[in-house]
Amino acid sequence: MKRFVLTSLIALAASQAAGCIITSGDDTGSDAFISATWQLRSEATNSTATCPPTFDTAALYNQPVDANLNPVGSPIIDLFDCARGAGTSAPLAPTVYLTWVEIANHDNTSVYAKSLSAVVDVTASDKTFNTQILVDGGYFQLSWQLQGATTNAPLTCAQANAAGGVEAVGTDVANSSNSNSDIFDCDDRRGISAGYTEGSYTISVAALNASDQSIGTAPALTNKVIQKPNKVTDLGMITIPITGL
Repeated sequence: MKRFVLTSLIALAASQAAGCIITSGDDTGSDAFISATWQLRSEATNSTATCPPTFDTAALYNQPVDANLNPVGSPIIDLFDCARGAGTSAPLAPTVYLTWVEIANHDNTSVYAKSLSAVVDVTASDKTFNTQILVDGGYFQLSWQLQGATTNAPLTCAQANAAGGVEAVGTDVANSSNSNSDIFDCDDRRGISAGYTEGSYTISVAALNASDQSIGTAPALTNKVIQKPNKVTDLGMITIPITGL
């Protein structure tokens, strides 16, 4: 079981991010820099993987965004040798960026995989963006809302007493003994799971009380497919009926 706190991490067109870490550094000049590290990894074996032979480039994207995370202008792209596993951007304007890494061919015209993304604020200091790319799996993305099981009235997390968060459990259709569990802060209203190996899964989403007991479970989502490499499968908005309300 993994617990997530959704802060500034987002993936693709959604929210949080799994596998991304942002740290600060001193910024003594007028330019800003974002340093990135990337690692290719097998979810099935929990081991590192090498860059594909025909995709030897890691492209670091820093897209300026406004307060609503809308793109402002074009992304700044820096190219590095994929096998290096790390690189630092060219000088950047000190502002807020949406940052991600793509593994691509030598001239960055064909993409093998894209990492999850994160909002990186270098207004006051340089930052480091750390990410991984699953070569044999991906992630589930979901949003949720709560409503009374009897009244069908919308509920806040506090009204539902969902202090334990929202738990998403994915069970492998081909092997029921293989399952993952992620717990998110209920008030985040959205999240991205930890990594899953490619395959089809049944997803159960429940709200939890402070004792981590279910206070309501949404109807199961069946045959939800994880694709490689590092793809995000959107489960959409999930309504969780809260028992007794």
